Amino acid sequence: MQAKDNTLCLTKRKPKWLTLRFIKLTFTESVFYSPANNLKGSSALIVIYKIGLTSKTMQYIASQSNHPATVFLNQNEITKRHCNIRWFNQTSEIKRCGHGTLAAANFLIKYFGYCPEVFTSMSHERFTIRVKKQRAQLLLKSIEPKKSELAKGELKSVFSSAIKAAYSTGDKNGYTVVLFNEEFSKEFSKDVEKDDLKSLHVDFKALSKLHKNAVIALSIKSKDKKNAIAHFRYFAPQFGVNEDSATGSAVSVIAPLLFRLCGLNKAKLIQQSNNGALLNYEFNNAKVVIY
Repeated sequence: MQAKDNTLCLTKRKPKWLTLRFIKLTFTESVFYSPANNLKGSSALIVIYKIGLTSKTMQYIASQSNHPATVFLNQNEITKRHCNIRWFNQTSEIKRCGHGTLAAANFLIKYFGYCPEVFTSMSHERFTIRVKKQRAQLLLKSIEPKKSELAKGELKSVFSSAIKAAYSTGDKNGYTVVLFNEEFSKEFSKDVEKDDLKSLHVDFKALSKLHKNAVIALSIKSKDKKNAIAHFRYFAPQFGVNEDSATGSAVSVIAPLLFRLCGLNKAKLIQQSNNGALLNYEFNNAKVVIY
């Protein structure tokens, strides 16, 4: 089945870049949405191109899009088991993008009936895809954060609420997770629908200057292993995104931390961005399956 080009709905006039001879087809795909919970998730613009598309042109195309991520795939690779993948936002190339990868996989499954088993990023990270009931699931290696007093000190003036604990990964341009619960490891809120993180104020200018990592604000709502729930928000002004609407790659850090603090190997994650997002995951043997 041939995919139709629905990019034309993004603007009143046909974007000039669509006339480029390198572009094979384009489409938009959304993930992590839940109409029942009034959560819109996040979208990605999928661009399938012929050989010859430069990084500069990719960035130009992404700058013209109103989607949080623009995903680029080579038409000669999408039919193979392994496929290279690149993601851009409006200002720069993205190092890791879980929602864009899932969107690309679901697009290929829906319109071509197949999907590569592994997408490989420019930094050679593998994003493995599992297909269940004609929907893609993303498999990532977990990233263990370590408790960090330095991160807590740096971020003290960034947030309107006091940070009770902070955890950071060791990689440059990695992740820092901050928790605001008074007793996050002992007591849990009974009101799991409370919009606790929505009222959190963030000084984005201060964050971009003070801290090198993307920051995940995390609030543990319930440790019931059958119906565990956590809320989170994701901030990365250092990388051109004040707040992301739906962030799949962040689960590779959240999952091992929730296991360490609460013994949870699966949970429902509600991302309290403006659009809102619902993410489910399972954590086992240092791997995280996200769907």
